[in-house]
Amino acid sequence: MHTQYSSSHRKKNQPAFTVKGVCLKGMLIQAALLLSACSTLGEKSELDVPFKDAQFRNQTTTNQDATVVESTANLTQGTWWEVFGDAQLNALIKDAIENNKDLDAALARLEASQASLDAATASLFPTLNFSTTRTKSVVKGSAIQGNVNNTRGFTTSAQFSASYELDVWSRVRASRQAANLQFQATAYEVQAAELSIAGQVATAYIQWQAAQLTVQQFEKEVADFQTNLKLVEFRFKQGSIPASDVLQQRQLLESSLGNLALAQANKDVIANSLNLLTGRPPNQLKISPLNALPVPTTPPPLGIPADVLQRRPDVQQAWAQLASTDQSVAAAMAARLPQLTIQASFGDQVRDSEFLFDNWVRNLSINLLAPLFDGGARAAEVERRQALMRQAIAQYQQVSLRALQEVDNAWVQEDGQREAVQSLKKQIALAELSLNRLFAAYRSGGANYLAILNAQQSASALKRSLINAQQQELTFRIALYRALSGPIQQSNTQAQ
Repeated sequence: MHTQYSSSHRKKNQPAFTVKGVCLKGMLIQAALLLSACSTLGEKSELDVPFKDAQFRNQTTTNQDATVVESTANLTQGTWWEVFGDAQLNALIKDAIENNKDLDAALARLEASQASLDAATASLFPTLNFSTTRTKSVVKGSAIQGNVNNTRGFTTSAQFSASYELDVWSRVRASRQAANLQFQATAYEVQAAELSIAGQVATAYIQWQAAQLTVQQFEKEVADFQTNLKLVEFRFKQGSIPASDVLQQRQLLESSLGNLALAQANKDVIANSLNLLTGRPPNQLKISPLNALPVPTTPPPLGIPADVLQRRPDVQQAWAQLASTDQSVAAAMAARLPQLTIQASFGDQVRDSEFLFDNWVRNLSINLLAPLFDGGARAAEVERRQALMRQAIAQYQQVSLRALQEVDNAWVQEDGQREAVQSLKKQIALAELSLNRLFAAYRSGGANYLAILNAQQSASALKRSLINAQQQELTFRIALYRALSGPIQQSNTQAQ
């Protein structure tokens, strides 16, 4: 039983109905209004109006090669990282999903939500209790010739009792359905957390590989600058160049040594991030470096925005949360109506326990509890839950809009980054050609050494920029995969 999304949900201070009287007629009017308001959830298309005409920047891919087909299949299964073909990355993500402490906390929340659902389900069934009492009594008697004769005795009583609420207005069922939908929302939360952790591991792994390549680049620069320093010192001893050329080369070498130390520290910090993501203390992982960063394959087709929203667990979480809140509104409305309860008991009370239940008493009653006056507490609770539902609607729409934005942003950023990478490769080729010609001219005495220093610094900076640009391109691809991906199928946290 749901409440419809009508204009009353859009107005802050307009409850579904208000109790003005306490007569039976007023209660019947309440019941009629409740039954009309608790039919089905309003059309989902009405809530999807803000993004019903959404379009991605590129919704078609003309080159449907094998990599595109493979990446699409991996996105559907949630295992998008397997597209990179890196066994080490696959193992790290598997390790993180099994051992990450944030995921452990999310799973604990799922278990708590399951317990809440079990408790709500129990309300659908009768309650049965048993009680027993044994009482000792002493009755003071009269005194005869100085002796007091007291009467002592034991009384034993036992009773079975049962009660069951007739869910006339579906309050209990609505509460149970709200708990069930909340459990589903928590399950989707776990799935979204798994995808987030996988994305963080993949990003940190690529960052570590880029940091390792940066360290290697600085090591190569140090070796090259040391070789150049020997050449400069040799020419200085011959009197061919001034001492300033030697000092400038030494300063450049020291600068590279300092940058090398910082790069090494940055690599170790990223490694500790991977340790944390996989549930380990610092300095535990042993990662094998790659010779080069992987080259992104053909981008996957973005598909239809509605399909992306249907696939993403964070969007489904927001929708389940909204539906749960809707059921809570229905339960709050039903709580304003009379409650009908059947109670039964079977018991006896005797002085001798051997005769217990020989003369038993059986009671059966039907109780009607009608709220007449509560100071507006129940009406206020309905308004509170309706406000929470308006909040859930806004959150669902915001999550959906953000999901579409993430897809489009990742596509645009990767596309621009790809062009930047190609530009840097061309710049490096030109810088190295310029540096080689300057060195040739310097050896023959036809070039100023300051120009060589500037060319060396420029070429080195471009090579490091290329590593960073390639790493950023892969980061954008990871973001695109995450934005398009469905839940990880290996997960044991599917919504029930």
